Amino acid sequence: MRATTYAGDNPPMHPVRTIQLILGLGLLFPALSNSAPLAAPGEMALRHDIQVLADYGAISGPVTTWPLSWDALLADLEKTRADNVVLPNAVVPTFERVLTRAQHEAKRGQHSLTGHLSVGEDPTQIRGFSDTPREKGEIGAGYSWFSKHLTIDLNASYVDQPVDGEDFRGDGSQIGVDLGNWSVAASTMDRWWGPGWDGSLILSNNARPIPSLTLGRNRTNAFKSKWLSWIGPWDMNLMFGQLEAERAVPNAQFFGMRINFRPSKSLEIGISRTAQWCGDGRPCGLGIFTDLLLGKDNIGDAGTNIDNEPGNQMAGFDARWTNLWFGTPVSVYGQMIGEDEAGGFPSRYLAQVGIEASGITRGQYSYRWFAEVAGTSCDIVKSTVLYNCGYRQRIYLSGYTYRGRIIGHGLDNDGLVVSSGVVVVSEEGNSWQVLGRFGDLNRVGPELQHSVAQVPTEMASIDIQHTRTTSFGRFDIGLGFERREDMATGANTRDARGFLRWTSP
Repeated sequence: MRATTYAGDNPPMHPVRTIQLILGLGLLFPALSNSAPLAAPGEMALRHDIQVLADYGAISGPVTTWPLSWDALLADLEKTRADNVVLPNAVVPTFERVLTRAQHEAKRGQHSLTGHLSVGEDPTQIRGFSDTPREKGEIGAGYSWFSKHLTIDLNASYVDQPVDGEDFRGDGSQIGVDLGNWSVAASTMDRWWGPGWDGSLILSNNARPIPSLTLGRNRTNAFKSKWLSWIGPWDMNLMFGQLEAERAVPNAQFFGMRINFRPSKSLEIGISRTAQWCGDGRPCGLGIFTDLLLGKDNIGDAGTNIDNEPGNQMAGFDARWTNLWFGTPVSVYGQMIGEDEAGGFPSRYLAQVGIEASGITRGQYSYRWFAEVAGTSCDIVKSTVLYNCGYRQRIYLSGYTYRGRIIGHGLDNDGLVVSSGVVVVSEEGNSWQVLGRFGDLNRVGPELQHSVAQVPTEMASIDIQHTRTTSFGRFDIGLGFERREDMATGANTRDARGFLRWTSP
């Protein structure tokens, strides 16, 4: 019989100890290290540019798992140039813009200091890919240095009137080393897993980043083996995170794993899995984690009961397929994430599906439009939908959250919302974004735990954002309007929102 250990006997690694471990690995394995800086999620214009180049074959690796390795991007772009790959004339400015950025970001031995300041009113409760402010005011600074042996990217900020009570934050930081083509890091960086533009059902930047020990590939080269080379360029990411103490199961841990690959230039596939496990008063240790990995976590399976259930898992897959229609890339994409497990496979799926296209205007502005629909009820694709199921669990009663916000899609559970947006980018890299949403939140409520609507609510919103880079830094300005109606009483509210953010050059 396997002995069961508990969180109190086997405490999770403290973040400071994790950082010390990373620093120690950097000293022990200098010959194997070639530290890789990362492109964090949040810049819609950059993501649009990278996706354009991926669709035209200038980037061969997967691009739906963020953060992305600048080394991988730079390697693909330099190979495209060395191979004299012919790109449409309209795409050349995008190629040059991203290549210049990648050469700067991947340069070793450089030190940089940054600063940022933002002010806003009524920040949005539902966060898409764009890095919009979470709070009414924030000021911060950062320091970064990359060498062959070590990545140091430290950021600190002070937040005014934080919803979660955390005035000082270290979000967006990373200390890491590389072992061959693998990067190990202590990280508080945002993550985004999936092809969606307005949400990811399993891991997005809606919640603040979870402090984690991470492992990922730096370059996404394909296997050389004839048995595996067919999957094409591939990427893999692991994360072992620590959730907060102020929750129903204090100090629960978070595990995430994602593999994505491109078997052809037109197709990208991702497989993701996450779990909440361990925590004060819950079984922990290697044996429990092994059961978690093997899927032995349903009540009644192999003697599993509420006392020894390993954790709360979500898993599923996503895909994005592109074709050149009328000379421009048009793509369809989808994500299916199971809230439960049956027969070793995910079940009770949440779903998201979308369509997008990109092009170039006569004035040499690069643009993209997208439309997607997301449903966060279980079995949303079936005729009988299960409510009060998505992002909820009978043991981890705080739900699939970190510091009060959903780790997956910002709709929280039982939402059904259509999103549509446009991104326009100039040759200089300045951008304009428009995003509209309409649909239903918390469709059966009431639920006081719901993070965006405690009662069934109809909502419609529009947000406009402009980003401009100057010699004084980058400026982001956003304006939005949202209307909500209580589906039971008919009472409605109308709110305007806005923000202004400055980031140093």
